[in-house]
Amino acid sequence: MSSQWLRHRTHKMEVGMSPNSLSRISRRVLISGCFLGAISLSIGTSLAQDDSLARIQAAGKVKIGFANINPYGYVGPDGKITGQSPELTKAFFADMGIADIEPVITDFGTLIGGLVAQRFDIVSTGMLIQPERCKIVAFGNPEYQMNRAFAVRAGNPKGLTSFVALAKNPAAKLGMLTGAGELHLAELVGIPKDRQVLFPDLSAAVAGLQADRVDAVVASTVTIRQALARANDAQLEFATLTEQPADETGKPVVGYGGMAFRKEDKALREAWNAWLAENLKTGRVAKIIEPFGFGAETLPPEGITADDACAEK
Repeated sequence: MSSQWLRHRTHKMEVGMSPNSLSRISRRVLISGCFLGAISLSIGTSLAQDDSLARIQAAGKVKIGFANINPYGYVGPDGKITGQSPELTKAFFADMGIADIEPVITDFGTLIGGLVAQRFDIVSTGMLIQPERCKIVAFGNPEYQMNRAFAVRAGNPKGLTSFVALAKNPAAKLGMLTGAGELHLAELVGIPKDRQVLFPDLSAAVAGLQADRVDAVVASTVTIRQALARANDAQLEFATLTEQPADETGKPVVGYGGMAFRKEDKALREAWNAWLAENLKTGRVAKIIEPFGFGAETLPPEGITADDACAEK
């Protein structure tokens, strides 16, 4: 109701009415105005908290953020985005009739910030689900599980077969990706900051290993194998870790990877989780990710959720 109409109506009612009547009417008008204001505020708040699913479906288009990390999400030789996570994302949205996927490439360390800033709708790059990240974004349920491995020089001259072994060697430096979960694990085991060398992507990290800037590069088993295959350098080799890095309680850390969503995008995340659960059961997920080096051992345990992974330290 407009303020002009309200003033006009109130003036007409004032004629010939007692003060008590006017008081009662004024209270009713005030209450009605407050009620309408509350409805407007509620609607506005609801719209502000609405998630991206309806908008994506209406537009027939989705933006996905990824870091150029093979095999999780990367630009292929044909210039198109591919990898474990983007291919799952494509299949999910294709089943909803959405084929227009706009990739947004960024450094790994800026993915979460870009998601929160609404530069894209989903982080689709096989990101590890970690408690610190769970405070900022909401993850979909795990798509894979993964342990870690090293890339080292041929013959592993410094005997780097675990985080502990590397920490004990004062001459050994460890290469890691900016913003990666291995940073916290390196700190827990006591690898000093001056022996932690950060790289923007895995190609740069492998180049650092080749140039003797670091003595080992750490990432998931799949990532290291893929990186060494791409490098095709006989002077580098894969090193299986004799023990996985542990958390504060001494429990070996197993990584779980998943899509990242904004916390308010509940419907979008729930739709993804339902799709993922169904396609894990049918074996479709395994077929989609197998070409990228993900075998049966990398599939997540049945029933594990993002909440479970977020609770892991």
